[in-house]
Formats: sequence, C-alpha cells, structure tokens
Amino acid sequence: MQQVQCVDIHHSYDGQRDAVAGLTLTLRRGEVLALIGPNGAGKSTTLRILATLQKPDRGQVLWDGADAWEERYQIRQRIGFLGDGTGLYPGMSAAGYLRFFAECYGLSDAAAAERVRELLERFQLSSKADATISEMSKGMRQRLAIARTLVQDPELLLLDEPADGLDPLARRQLREILRKVADDGVAIVVSSHILRELDGFCDAVAVIQRGKLEVHGAVDDVIQGYEVTRRVHEVHITAGLQRALEILRSHEGLIESIQPLTKGEAMPDPKSADRGLVRVRIHGGDDRAGTILRELILGDVTVIAMSKVRSDLEDVYSSLGRDAVS
Repeated sequence: MQQVQCVDIHHSYDGQRDAVAGLTLTLRRGEVLALIGPNGAGKSTTLRILATLQKPDRGQVLWDGADAWEERYQIRQRIGFLGDGTGLYPGMSAAGYLRFFAECYGLSDAAAAERVRELLERFQLSSKADATISEMSKGMRQRLAIARTLVQDPELLLLDEPADGLDPLARRQLREILRKVADDGVAIVVSSHILRELDGFCDAVAVIQRGKLEVHGAVDDVIQGYEVTRRVHEVHITAGLQRALEILRSHEGLIESIQPLTKGEAMPDPKSADRGLVRVRIHGGDDRAGTILRELILGDVTVIAMSKVRSDLEDVYSSLGRDAVS
C-alpha cells in the first residue's frame, strides 16, 4: 500500500446530523497523522470508516485507488486497529492473548511464537508473559492492547487514544515504537487529546470540528501558516528571577516551567531562586514580547536572552475553539 484516501466521506447515525461530513484526506505510507478534535467531533467514526468497520453513507475509502469497502475482508488483514476500549480477555495470559491473534491471522506455530516474543520484548512485557491479564496494571494492559494491533505487521495502523493509562515514560516509549513502525513503511493515524504528545512525533495533522475537516497538512506547515495569538518564549535570567515572574504574570504570562540555565546545575526553586530558564506563554505578537522585555530590564532583571519558541498543535487547536462539538 502506498496511500489510503478518504474521498468526500459523509456519515450520519440518525439521518439528521452528520457525524462526518465531506471528509477528504490522504494517508501515505510511512506517515503518522494526528487526528485532533473534541469529543463528538467525528474522530472515532473516521477511524471506524478507515478500518472498514463502518460503511459511509456517501463517499469512498480508496486503497491505492481500489474501493476499500468492496475488498474489506482482504483489506482488514492489513489493518491494525485499536478502538475505544482495549478489547482484552481478562482470563488469558499476555502471551496467550497475542498468540491467539497471531493464529487468527494465520501465522504458523513457530512464526506466532517468534512474533509474540518480539512484541512482548518491544513493549517491555516479557516478564508478564504468563501473567493473567486481569492481574496486570492499566498501563500494562494498554501496552498489550497496542502490541496486539501489530501482530500481523499491518500496513495501516489506527489508534484511538493509545496513550490512555500510560505514564510519561511509557508515552515516550510508545512514541519511539510507533515512529519506528512508521519508518518501516506503515501509515499510522493517532487520535488523541494529548496534543503535546503529538507535536514533534507526527508528520501531518487533521483537525476535525463538528464532523468537518477544518485543518489538514504537514505539522510544520500548519503551525507556521496558522494565525496563533499565544506564543511560547524562553527567557534566560541570571539575576532577579522572582521579580521576573511577577512581571510575566502581570502580563498574563502562563509560566510553563523554570529550568536550570546550564546542564548539571540544580533545579531552581520557583519560590526563592534568583536565576533560571523560564518557559512562558505570552498572549500577543512580537510587540507584546518587546514590551515585556523592556519592563524586565527596567525592573533590574538581568536577561541574557529572550527567544521565541515555535508554536505547537495546542496553540492551533486553541485558536480554532476546542469546545465546539457535534
């Protein structure tokens, strides 16, 4: 598979309101697409249609030009899908669960055993191979569910909120795993509300509001081309940190973090430290940032640098109105 296309997809569950309306987008081999939108926007419906589990009322999903619905039984063999909920069998062992699905996909005993071993190792579940699923933690169960989607080496991977239940370290590991999967040529669609997890990991973004595609394109192009009024700045302060925080907050600056200025330096205490690297979100454009910088200097704050950091997907999403739902 080189690409999958949604062409003018429409779907309604009640015949009156569209869950998805006029959706047209392209997924390419080796590309990770972030599917973003509020609850009720149509993300899960879109994933089900892509997975050939839901026939659209109008429009087509094309696999390299062929109608996916007409060839759905063959195409499903080439799709890994994690929908709403993990679909785990609590009485099975972790290894038994993966082996069951490997056999469903027609792998031989030897191939199934090797694939199970690989996936358990990749998702750091080898020590839980014989553990009953009901006895595993939520994070482990989520990793197992994601591992199951890769059993048959799919060409298209569809994941609905895959980081649910994972701690920050596990989320980072998941990003690394999925990035490698994509680099091996698999097209991946990730639906998630954890926008900062997606920025820097995905190649393209699609923002859905009320069933309609509002924004679609390469992540960098979307961020650079979309009008965003809140920008992130990094302020390097060698003296007067507490005064600087007062000034930033007086301008409605949202302090994201206070980090050491140099590698190996102790983490600054936000309540007493005199120096640090402040990451702050500032409303407005360059003029507002210039005004704040001037006030910092006049306030006896020693600023050695103030630089603008690229806006992120959360900024784009916020500017669209994240609370708009179907």
